[in-house]
Amino acid sequence: MVVHGIEYLFCHASSVVEGHDGLALECWRGERGPVFEIFRNDETLRFEVTLFEQDVPLELLEYAVPIARDRLGDFDPL
Repeated sequence: MVVHGIEYLFCHASSVVEGHDGLALECWRGERGPVFEIFRNDETLRFEVTLFEQDVPLELLEYAVPIARDRLGDFDPL
């Protein structure tokens, strides 16, 4: 997706560490690292957003939320 002339890419990630068990949709801008992630937390049964940069465009988050809900699927409680 391109927002304000900047291209963003989305990829899946999984995480199994203390208090962080689930799947994530990460948003990257080039090789700079993740901009944010939307995480499906299977321990708390909640979706969580973590911003790794300031001033993330709202249009980007609005675009990503329905994709994350679709791609990350249902909770997989322990």
